[in-house]
Amino acid sequence: RQRVALARALVRRRPLLLLDEPFAALGPALRREMLTLVARLQAEQGLTVVLVSHHPDDARWLAQQVAFVWNGKILLAGPVSTVFDQPGPPELRDYLGAQ
Repeated sequence: RQRVALARALVRRRPLLLLDEPFAALGPALRREMLTLVARLQAEQGLTVVLVSHHPDDARWLAQQVAFVWNGKILLAGPVSTVFDQPGPPELRDYLGAQ
């Protein structure tokens, strides 16, 4: 079902792809396959992808820039390495399970 929805979105040939939890119901193997497909299409077609996900690994896999939203506010935004690999606000550390 996700592949069909993604194909429909891509047929329109828009430069922006908005994805809201597109892989939430997928098992690990299909999730990785879909992430790889979106990353490939992003590179080949020069797409800008806005992805909403509760899975940090999805952002690490696809994103160059990320924003951490907490209670409707952006608490931290920037390159993936800045957001995930450096100390951030306590809410982000709690969410990621970091100390």
